[in-house]
Amino acid sequence: MKKLLTTMTMLLALGQSAFAQFGNCTPSERYEYKDKQTGVTIIGLTDTTKNDRFMYQTDPMWTPDGKYLLFRSSSRGDGKEQETVGRDGKKRKYRPTNYFFIDLETGKIIQATDGKEGGVFLGNKSNKFYYNRREDGKWSLYEMNLDAFFADVKAGKCKKQKNYERFIGTFPAEMGRPGGMAINSDDTYAFISVERDGTEEEKERMNKNAFIPLSDQPIKIKPVLSGLRKMNLQTGEVTKIADVEFKVGHIQSSRFNPDEIVFCNETGGDAAQRMWYAKSDGSVVKPLYKETPLDWVTHETFASRDYVYFNILGFQPRLRKQASGILRINLRNDDVELLGQVEMNADGDQLRGRGFWHCNATRDDKWTAGDTFAGSVWLINNETGQRHHIATETRMRPDHSHPAFSPDCKKMIFQSGHFTNGKRLNLMMVDLTKQAFWGK
Repeated sequence: MKKLLTTMTMLLALGQSAFAQFGNCTPSERYEYKDKQTGVTIIGLTDTTKNDRFMYQTDPMWTPDGKYLLFRSSSRGDGKEQETVGRDGKKRKYRPTNYFFIDLETGKIIQATDGKEGGVFLGNKSNKFYYNRREDGKWSLYEMNLDAFFADVKAGKCKKQKNYERFIGTFPAEMGRPGGMAINSDDTYAFISVERDGTEEEKERMNKNAFIPLSDQPIKIKPVLSGLRKMNLQTGEVTKIADVEFKVGHIQSSRFNPDEIVFCNETGGDAAQRMWYAKSDGSVVKPLYKETPLDWVTHETFASRDYVYFNILGFQPRLRKQASGILRINLRNDDVELLGQVEMNADGDQLRGRGFWHCNATRDDKWTAGDTFAGSVWLINNETGQRHHIATETRMRPDHSHPAFSPDCKKMIFQSGHFTNGKRLNLMMVDLTKQAFWGK
C-alpha cells in the first residue's frame, strides 16, 4: 500500500507539472484574516506555499475592465530550470519568472506566459498584454489579446500562446540596449529606457557630474549613459526621445496624458537630482522637484493626472533636520505638498527615525498609501490628513510591501511576508469600501 501511495503521489506531481503551463487554470487560494493590531480584514489572494509578487507599484496591475489582476512568480509553472548566457558570455541557470492573472470574481489563477518573457506591461485602454522576448540576441516586443485568451480559458479550449499574440517589432541595436518599458495611456507607444555607448566627451562629463555619496552610503549602481526611446505599437518603428548622462530607472507613463513620462536617476540610493520629467517628443526633459542636499528622494509614482507622489526619507539623523514623508508635486505649476509621515518607533519597531519608504495614490488624488521601514501599511486621507493604520508585520522581505490601488480607487493591494516570516511573499488585498472611515 505504501508503494502504491508513493507511486500515485509521483504520478500526481508529474501530472501537475505537465499541465502547469500557458493557459493553465488553478483553483482559488483566497482566504481572509483580521490584522491583530489594526482590526482590518485583509484578503489573501495567494497561499503561503508559493513566492508571488505583484508588478512594481508604478505599473498597472488591473486589466482595464477591472476583472483580472496581474502578478508574477518564479515558483509557479513547471519549476524547471533554464539556462541563459549573459553579456559576459558566462552561462547561468535560473528558474524563469512567469506571469499570472487572478480572476477577481472566482479567485482562480491563470498562467499567461511560458517563461520566455522579459518585461511585461498591461494596456491602459483595452485588454492587451505587452511583453518582450530575447530572440537570437535581439529584443522583440509582442502584444497579446487577453479577451480572446480569457474566453478560451473559461471555455476550456486554450490554444498555444502564439495564437493570441501579435509581433510588433524588434528593437534596433543602434538605438541602444533596452531596459524598462511603459505603455502610454492610449496604447499607441511603448516608452523604453536604454543604455548606450555615447561619446568620450559624454562619458567624461557623466563621471565629473556623478553623485558622490557620503561615507556611510555604498555605491550600488554606477552611472551609465542612457536615454529614452519610443516604439510605435502598430508599426514597430523606434524613434529617439532623448539622451541623458545618468542611468535611467523606473520609467513611467501617465495614465491620462499619452505624451508624459516620468523617470529617475537610478543610483540604488541617494542622488543629487532623482526625479525627471519628459515629453514623448523630446521637447521637454527637465528635473522634477529640484532637490536640496538634505533631500533623499525615492520611489516616485506617477499616480494621477496632475500629480507625481514621492518619498523624502528621514531615517538618518542628518535627514531629520527638515520635513520628510510622502509628498506630491503638481506637474502643472510645480507646487509641492507634504501629505504625512509616521515615526518608526511608534510603528511597532525599535529603530528610530521617520518611517515611510514607498508610496502610491488613488487616481482621484483622495487617498495616499505608504509602507514603512517597520513593515506597516498606512492610508492617508489627502483632504483631512488623517492617517489609518491598515496592516502590520508585512516583514518587508523578501521584498517590500509596495501598496497600490485599483483603477476605481476602491481596493488596495500589497505584498507581504507576514505568514512565512519573510521567506516567501503572499498577495494581499483590502476592500476600502468596507472600512469604517470610508466615505467620511
